[in-house]
Amino acid sequence: MKEAERRYGLIREAAEREGVEAVIAAGSEYTGFEGAVRYLSGFDIVHRYAHVLLPVEGEPSVVFPAEARYVGEHESAWIEEQVFADTPGEWLRQRATERGWKRIGVYGSTT
Repeated sequence: MKEAERRYGLIREAAEREGVEAVIAAGSEYTGFEGAVRYLSGFDIVHRYAHVLLPVEGEPSVVFPAEARYVGEHESAWIEEQVFADTPGEWLRQRATERGWKRIGVYGSTT
């Protein structure tokens, strides 16, 4: 999707300027702070929370809490890798470790 690539490009440029290797956008329906997740994935949170992981290089992932299999219409997300993690923060940490990332930018809130 051309618009998604434009958005990713802008964020990746900013991430590189700031010296981070990936950006995590955190969103929560509870706080009304779900816009960043929708902006980056097309996914509209209707219950609980979600995260989008956008690396400077590579494909993005959208991460949902495993205990809430329904947090919205998952097929609305244009991101291919959709992860249901028991502990989303742990999954994100493991991915960062696997990729050797040292600095990650975080935007948003899930509390």
